[in-house]
Amino acid sequence: MEYVLFQKHLMSPIEKWLLFLMKELYIETEDTVDTKTTEAEDRRYTVTSKLHLKPTAEDDYIDYTCQARHPAIPEDRPMQATVQLSVLYPPGEPYIEGYTPGETVRKGQHVKLMCRSRGGNPPAQLIWYKNGNQARMVYRTTDRLSENIYSFVAEASDNKARLRCEANNRMATRILKAEVTLNVLFAPTQVIVSGPSEAKIGESVTLQCQTTASNPAADIKWIVNGKQVANATSKVVPSPEGGWVTTSNITATVESNKRSLVAICHGVNMQLPENVQSTHTVNVLRKYCFAHF
Repeated sequence: MEYVLFQKHLMSPIEKWLLFLMKELYIETEDTVDTKTTEAEDRRYTVTSKLHLKPTAEDDYIDYTCQARHPAIPEDRPMQATVQLSVLYPPGEPYIEGYTPGETVRKGQHVKLMCRSRGGNPPAQLIWYKNGNQARMVYRTTDRLSENIYSFVAEASDNKARLRCEANNRMATRILKAEVTLNVLFAPTQVIVSGPSEAKIGESVTLQCQTTASNPAADIKWIVNGKQVANATSKVVPSPEGGWVTTSNITATVESNKRSLVAICHGVNMQLPENVQSTHTVNVLRKYCFAHF
């Protein structure tokens, strides 16, 4: 679309010249500036000059000045008129700062994500979404830079959460967006040991230890009667709530010189300082002989 920016008429007994300036630079292109001079009966001249533009985003907030030059006009006090263009255009693509793909955060860590979009007239409206639900829509704009800051404390439930920032204004033909998926590290909250509570001397008992969800998967270590078990088997499966669940099974033999079998299960996440444990006791069943006198 083409716009006529100035249509200036001047009358003078001596012909004047009209010049256009943009950012204090003269515009002299013939195909954009159309200047005509007509003479009246009283030897006065009417000068009309038009500036034709096809505005782009770079023209937003640009001052255009029409300046008249004439021998009767002092050079240090030119006769001129100025307008500032306001060009409507879509905002720039939003971008997220404060988290990069592949980065990890820990449960309990304070996270501050900044969504920004440059340009746009009117300025971009920025909205945060978490797993498809609106999370924060308060934003601010300074010098054509829109910003929406989303701060929170990371929880285990935030692992694999999809955080999306959308930018929009009335000139946009589509919704612009940027998205990150969080990777939150968290340790298991507990381990649960199951198995028999009683057994006979020489009997083999099977014990199972299972962690609650953790990310990454926790390792399980067994200690039975004060000795670490080296041949324990384990498997890891995804948790429906996110993260991983580790399960380990061991088989131990009830010894005759022990009154009980004490098994301790440790759930350890090597990337986190937390360590959870649970103790399971198997009481030994004994036969006692009583003498009758």
